[in-house]
Amino acid sequence: MNMTAVGKNHKFKEWLLEEMGKREWSQADLARYADLNRAVINKLLNGQSTPSPATLRSIARAFKTPVERIYRIAGLLPEVTESEGFIEEIIHHVNQIQNPKRKSTALLLIKALIVEEEEEKNRK
Repeated sequence: MNMTAVGKNHKFKEWLLEEMGKREWSQADLARYADLNRAVINKLLNGQSTPSPATLRSIARAFKTPVERIYRIAGLLPEVTESEGFIEEIIHHVNQIQNPKRKSTALLLIKALIVEEEEEKNRK
C-alpha cells in the first residue's frame, strides 16, 4: 500500500477530528479506546505522521466502524457510492452480532422495514 496518499490527504485528519468531536473524545480517550499511544494520535492530528494499516484498524475498532471505510477516508482504497458504503456498514454491524438468535432478529427487522415501505408505496 502506498502510505504517501494518506500524508497528502487532509481528509483523514479532518474526519478523525470530527469523529472524536461527535463522541466528545480527547486524544487520550481515542488512544485508550484504540489501544494506541497518545503520541500516535497527536502526531496524526498534527500531520507529523501517517497512519499505518494497524493504526487504521485500531481506530476503526475504537469507532466501531468498518475498517474499509477508514481505509477509504485515508485514501488507501477507492471511494464507493453512498449506497455501497451504507451496505458495507450494515454488513460490518451484523457481523458484530455473535448470537444466532440476535442475527435472526436483525434480519427480521430489516425484512419488516421492507414490507412497511412496500405498504407505504401501495397506499400512495
